[in-house]
Amino acid sequence: MKVLALNGSPRAERSSTYHILKPFLKGMQSAGAETEVIHIQKLKLKSCLGCYTCWLKTPGVCVHKDSMSEVIEKFNKSDLIIFGTPLYVFSMSGIMKTFLDRLIPRLNPELIPHPKIENLTTHPSRYDLPEKMFLISPCGFPEFEHFDSLVATFKQFARMANMEYLGEILRPSAEALSNYGMQGLFKSYYGLVQRAGEQLVLKGGVEEDLRNQLRQNLFPGSKEDFYEMANAYWKMKTEDEKKH
Repeated sequence: MKVLALNGSPRAERSSTYHILKPFLKGMQSAGAETEVIHIQKLKLKSCLGCYTCWLKTPGVCVHKDSMSEVIEKFNKSDLIIFGTPLYVFSMSGIMKTFLDRLIPRLNPELIPHPKIENLTTHPSRYDLPEKMFLISPCGFPEFEHFDSLVATFKQFARMANMEYLGEILRPSAEALSNYGMQGLFKSYYGLVQRAGEQLVLKGGVEEDLRNQLRQNLFPGSKEDFYEMANAYWKMKTEDEKKH
């Protein structure tokens, strides 16, 4: 199985997103998958112009001469795509949205009935792969409800692209995951994430018991305790910034 992981965090390797992706992919590798990570921020992608050059003048080829063409080639040869993005304003990061917009050269311009969904219109794809996708997303808020619109968006993306949506790992209260000095606190959680990666390859999904374990709070105590801890952290960060 060829797996392409897309890290849509502007902080790349320093992000909470990547700190979840890393053990997840390690688990997939241990189960026999061939994985690659692309940090979208490093691609320096230009925004889609909506010019339709990739449909009309140079079919399948974008007018922008950047690294997206190489990534699309890898995308088209992958069996499974892992989308990793932090939650930004209840949706994906801007660079992840730019990436999705730039996938338009994969499509032909004609309108056709969706091959699997009755009474729905779509564009024909130039490629058969990838067939499956999975979502990973952290956020700073302590509730899972904040992810609702993000999950709906990626489920719709999978639905329209004829990709099987295999599930998601969502991580509230995740700001601390990007703190290198606190990594020792999350070894148990990362172990669960690694097991999830293994199960996704070996069983085609993450078992319910493990999904429930992954949803447990990272920090003990009440929500008010979390507020107090988080607010103290931001106060400290603010004071540090003022000193520099």
